[in-house]
Amino acid sequence: MSNDKSGLAYSAPALLPTSSTSSPRHKAQVTRRLVFFSVLAFFAVHHLSTSSSASANNDKPADGIEAYWNGVASKGYRRVLGDDHAHAHAHPCPPRLPHHIDPKNAEEIFLKVPNNDSAHHASYLYTKNAHPAGSGFDFYTALLVKNQWERELGLPLSGVEEAIYDAGSAESQARIRGKDELGVWIDTYYPVMNTPVSSSVTLLSDPPVHAKLREEVVEGDPDSDQGDEVRVFHGLSVSGDVTGKYVYAGYGTKAEVELLEEKGIDLNGTIALVKYGRVFRGLKVKAAQEAGAIGCLIFTDPADDGEYTEANGYEAYPDGPARQPSSVQRGSVQFLSKYPGDPTTPGEPAYKNATRVPGGNFPDIPSLPLSYEDAIPILKALKGKGLAASELGPSFEGGLGFHGVEYFTGPSDIDLHLVNQVNTRVMPIWNTMAVIPGHISSEAVIMGNHRDAWVLGGSDPNAGTVAQYELVRGLGALLRTGWRPLRTIVLASWDAEEYGLIGSTEWAEDFGDWLEGNAAAYLNLDSAASGPNAKASASPSLALLIRQAAEEVVNARGKSVWDARRDGGDWDEFRLAALGVEPLAEAVKTESGISALGSGSDYTAFLMRYGVASSDFGFSGGPKDPVYHYHSIYDSHSWQDKFGDPGFHSHTDAAKIIGLILLRVADSVILPLNTTNYAADLVGYLDKIEQIKASADGTFDAVDLAPLAKSIRTLTAASLELDSTKSALLKKLHDALPRLPLWRRAALRIARALRAVFPASLDAPDAPDAYTLPRLPLPGKWKALRRILAEIRAVNLKLKNFERGFISEKGITDREWYRHKGTSPGKWLGYGATTFPALTEALTIEKNVTLAQNEADQLADMINAMATRLRA
Repeated sequence: MSNDKSGLAYSAPALLPTSSTSSPRHKAQVTRRLVFFSVLAFFAVHHLSTSSSASANNDKPADGIEAYWNGVASKGYRRVLGDDHAHAHAHPCPPRLPHHIDPKNAEEIFLKVPNNDSAHHASYLYTKNAHPAGSGFDFYTALLVKNQWERELGLPLSGVEEAIYDAGSAESQARIRGKDELGVWIDTYYPVMNTPVSSSVTLLSDPPVHAKLREEVVEGDPDSDQGDEVRVFHGLSVSGDVTGKYVYAGYGTKAEVELLEEKGIDLNGTIALVKYGRVFRGLKVKAAQEAGAIGCLIFTDPADDGEYTEANGYEAYPDGPARQPSSVQRGSVQFLSKYPGDPTTPGEPAYKNATRVPGGNFPDIPSLPLSYEDAIPILKALKGKGLAASELGPSFEGGLGFHGVEYFTGPSDIDLHLVNQVNTRVMPIWNTMAVIPGHISSEAVIMGNHRDAWVLGGSDPNAGTVAQYELVRGLGALLRTGWRPLRTIVLASWDAEEYGLIGSTEWAEDFGDWLEGNAAAYLNLDSAASGPNAKASASPSLALLIRQAAEEVVNARGKSVWDARRDGGDWDEFRLAALGVEPLAEAVKTESGISALGSGSDYTAFLMRYGVASSDFGFSGGPKDPVYHYHSIYDSHSWQDKFGDPGFHSHTDAAKIIGLILLRVADSVILPLNTTNYAADLVGYLDKIEQIKASADGTFDAVDLAPLAKSIRTLTAASLELDSTKSALLKKLHDALPRLPLWRRAALRIARALRAVFPASLDAPDAPDAYTLPRLPLPGKWKALRRILAEIRAVNLKLKNFERGFISEKGITDREWYRHKGTSPGKWLGYGATTFPALTEALTIEKNVTLAQNEADQLADMINAMATRLRA
């Protein structure tokens, strides 16, 4: 694998400029500097002032204050703040001379590492074999990632049987709960999953039509010969052999199924035929099941592919950018909005000896995915039966008219025979983990990406695995300089995400109490590159940090990643203009442009069960970009190389952006969590509730939202006060340090100029750092510093715990695993976020005034309590 490290492996400099003197005065000066900078090892001073503005609350570099990581960091921290407070932050220090890396320089060093050639080669390695969760090649990729991370982080390579632990074992627990030390290992969990055995779909016409249920080997994509390695099936589907009439139900949403019932189209006893899109596939099966269907088939319709379709004159992949007609979207049919993770251990980790319950988050009826090629004859057989799509609305229309399809609902007058046989059992999965110890372990930042794929996973997940690898290479380059983060960093390569976020959920349930006490943020990647357009969702407290990083990274076309995010078109605008399909009603627009998190990836447990501020970032295609073959054999390295991300620029940009976000959370003096932006987004959440209430023709007039509105105003005021406190504390810290003498400031400027011109110089990169050390106050001023640092610590605790203010121990009604009452996946959406979910669903689903009032009052109480804690 390409691993270009030129210019990055700096040697550690001497602590101070070399001097021949060893006088007592000189020794005392050196001692004072060591002790003082051990105090500042608690901080990475990247930011100086904060703004109380909801749209810009970013800190600025503090001139003259630079963290200096050294071997007495823990001891010095105890000296200033006291042994009792420092105990949780004491870590063994590396046996090397410290190298002073301020946060700005750390970012510069990091950004030089991710490169397109390395990303391209890593993608090739990760996508060589099909590696669904629990398979042999899945275990191989866990070992591959383990050794890659060890190498990049400067650790000895472990063997194939080393550093692999059963979850729940003392060794596994000690890696997180024990002594904080640099390391890489694998945790093994044991969830219930399934694998396909056999399947068939037959239209019992004369003659019968048999669906192929396989993806073609195509010339031009050498990876496509592995299509049969994983049969087309649905993860967590159930075995069944059913025959009956069938009904076409549009996208199969709950609303569309109810509309059919209103129109007299009964799904009871039939097989539902629905399109992919709009909501999570498991909820399509759930809606069909609740309507009495005996089976469900889900196909991909090219109307949802954007402009690059065969109907518009484009050739199919691999000859062109349009969809390959035989491509099939595999995927889990777990009832994601009920609870994610192992079906048999909700709320508890899936240890080898776990006590299990009957699964409650997967279907009772069989289901299978179809290509549109296989769906065409089944749809054609419905012509003239039931209602025409035009009588029901645009969501029932489709894009197969090019192939002679006219969309009708049925029911059919011909039977359909569906067979699905799966092997369901306890299977091992493997999370590859790493810890980079910081000076503070109780404000850890976690960065994760899943590794398992339904087949090869060119984008999902291996674009994320590639970007994560480039991130680790950058962190390794920093470690080789002697850098150490302010806050501990935990890295995770999750397994079994595709079956239902299993690896991350089981780990979070395993370490839930640790997360509640020690996690500051969770940063997620997934399909990091399936096109050129940036996409992000996040807790509002992280939104502006993500946007800032995306604004700073310039793409291959010379535009900032943020400014280029809609160059491939906007899907909501396309669907409205071309298909007449409205955006999902639950979506809330935010001023930051970063949407709320729903579900569908590994941030779910961290945010929605344990209240850890979270984010999800990546690149995707728009309606003007080549079609992405999601969960198909054609989601391959070949597709990425030719259509998805030629040159692998988006892979590299994703690594740079997630790296900047990670470094800023890890190394900022004050955690860069913006509570004022959060309060501003809550206004939008409330506006959405007001719209729902106003559209109900007076049904909910009795629901009083005034206390909730007042609580948001109270939180906004408290947050603005905290912004002022943060700014004042950073200024006090800055003022506590004497300014550098003029000659040292001049030397620093010259040194930085030399670095830019002579990056490979033996002298320029390191030696001038000695001149960045400011004059130090005498020990008599330590008391004042102790007060400043204690106040900053108190502010960081408020910021770290802010998100947890929305956590309800009782959870959300009817899906109590989800405990976050600020945002959760919509009950009938899965992927999409529903903000103020319990209140929203009391209005839109339960239609219960009393319940809605109770939920509104609980939210007001929660938000008032959050404001009180900010002011404490």
